[in-house]
Order: sequence, then structure tokens, then C-alpha cells
Amino acid sequence: MDWSRIDMSRLYELYKQNFAELRADVIRANRSLGSKRPEKTWMELLSRSDFERLVRRSTDEPEVVHRWLLTIISGHEEEFPELRVAC
Repeated sequence: MDWSRIDMSRLYELYKQNFAELRADVIRANRSLGSKRPEKTWMELLSRSDFERLVRRSTDEPEVVHRWLLTIISGHEEEFPELRVAC
């Protein structure tokens, strides 16, 4: 994949939005289960550099990274046409 053509800043912004939505869902689920500390999770937002390293690095399972990125860009696919054929 030619990552130089991908707007990594936009991709990271979408990742942060996706992370915030997922975290909110986890908190809601915890609350519905009667948790006394529903906001406590093991979730950690990746830094921009860690995110970029994860996306760009070689991995034994590139399809996993690709599926994760497709989840992140859901609803914004037109901004990332390169990812439709990635990996």
C-alpha cells in the first residue's frame, strides 16, 4: 500500500472519533450492567505516532489491519478510495 497517498491526519481523526464512540458504548454497557465505575475500561487511545506505526508496519496479518481501517472510515469511504483495494 502506498501510504504516502493516504491522508494520515484525517485517518487518525476518524480513528479518534471511532474510539470515542466505542468508549461511550462500553461505558453505557457497563452502566446497564450496574457497574459502580462504568467509565473504567482498559481502552487506551493510541498516540498519532503509535497509530501511524501500526498502520504502516509490516504485519503477518495485514487483512486484520485493513478490516480495522475499513471500520474506522465507515461512512467516509469516498475520502479513502485507496483503502478499498489495500492489502
